[in-house]
Amino acid sequence: MLGPGEEERLAALDWEGREADLVGATTAVTSALPGGPRVRRLARHDDGACVYLGADNRCRIHVHFGGESKPLMCRLYPFGFYPLAGRLAVDCSFSCRSIGEGSGAGLDAQIPEWRALLAGGEPREELHHLTRGRALSGELLWEIEHLLVGLLVDRGLPLYDRIRCCLELVRLGTSGDPSTPSAAALRAALARGLPRQIGAIAHGGAMDRTQRAVFYQWLFLALNPVPAGFDLLAPTARQREERRRLGAAERFVRQEGAPWVDGHELPVDCAAVLAIDASLLAAAECPVMERYLVAKIVGQRFLLAGAVELALAEAVPLFFLVLPMAIWTARALAAARGAVAVAEADLRGALARLDRTLGQVPLAAVPPKVAKAWRFIIEETGLAVAATDDLLGIPAPVET
Repeated sequence: MLGPGEEERLAALDWEGREADLVGATTAVTSALPGGPRVRRLARHDDGACVYLGADNRCRIHVHFGGESKPLMCRLYPFGFYPLAGRLAVDCSFSCRSIGEGSGAGLDAQIPEWRALLAGGEPREELHHLTRGRALSGELLWEIEHLLVGLLVDRGLPLYDRIRCCLELVRLGTSGDPSTPSAAALRAALARGLPRQIGAIAHGGAMDRTQRAVFYQWLFLALNPVPAGFDLLAPTARQREERRRLGAAERFVRQEGAPWVDGHELPVDCAAVLAIDASLLAAAECPVMERYLVAKIVGQRFLLAGAVELALAEAVPLFFLVLPMAIWTARALAAARGAVAVAEADLRGALARLDRTLGQVPLAAVPPKVAKAWRFIIEETGLAVAATDDLLGIPAPVET
C-alpha cells in the first residue's frame, strides 16, 4: 500500500533510458482491503508480481534510484511494527525467503535503520480488546502475550501440549474483569499449573463433520488468496474466476481430487497428501514451528486479520489453527515432490504460504451468517485441537 505523497514521488521518477516498460506506465491502482477501506497500492503484473520487479527478481526502483526511493512498506519489509503499551512490537514475515530460511542479518543490526524509517511515522491509536466489547489495556495485553510466550518456550512439554496450554490459559483467563489483582493472580496460577495438568485435559479427537468443513474452507482461503488484480477484473471475468475458485474450494473441503495450493492444482490427490508421514510435527520439539509461533506472538501480528485488530479471545484460537494448517500444507508440499515424509524444508514452505495472511480470513469479508457460524466453530468447539488430533491421528481418550 502507498502512504501519503508516495504515489506522487513514484510518478516523478524518470524512467527514460532506464526501463522502457515503465515510461508512462500505470504503477498504482485503487484496491479494496477485505473488510476494510479502499487504498492506493502498487500495480501488479498478471502473475501477481509487483510492476517494479525486474526479470532478475530485483526491485527496479532500488536498482536505479536507491532504496530510499521505495515506498515505506517496501523498505520495512519483511518487518511490521505495532505499538503496544509504550513499546514497539516487531513482527517478521515468514513469507520472506531470508526469514523462512533463518538467514540474513540479525535483528540487532536492523535497529538503527528501523529508527530512521519510523521517525516520521504517524502514531497509531491503541485500542485492544479482550473479547468483543470488552477493552484490554496495552499493559495487560503485554502481560498475557508474555505468559503465552513463556508457555511456548517451555520444552518440558511437546509443542502440541504447549499450544494446548496457551489455548486453555486464554479460555480460562478471559472471564470477569482482567484488570483486578485476583485476575492477575489467576493468570499467574494458570501459567504455572497448566503445564503440570494439561495431560488430564481431554483432547478433541477427530473433527466432526461441521468442524472438518470449516477447517478445510479456512485452509483453502489461506493457501489460495484472491488472485492479484481480482478486484480490477470486468464483471464477467470476475464471475468466471469466482466459479472456478468455488468449484476448487468445494472439492478441497471434501478432500477429493487434486487440491489447490497457490491457485494451482498439485500433481497429487488429497489421499496422497494425507498419507504422508508428518512425524516431524508430532515430535516433542519442532524448533521451526516454535520460532514461528513465538515470533507472531511477540510481534503482535496474531491479533490482526486484514485491516482489523481482533479481540484476544478470538485471535488466539484463530492463530493456533496455523499448527494443523501447517501439518496439512507441509504434507502437501512433500507429496508434490514425491517424498514419503515431511522434511524441514516442507514445513518452512508451508509457513511461508500461511504467513501471507497468517491463515486469518477477515470475517467481515464473508456473509454475516457464515461469519457467525465460523466464529462459533473456531472459538467454542476447540477446532485447533480437534484438527491437530485429526491430522496427527491422536484419538480421543476413552472414558472409564
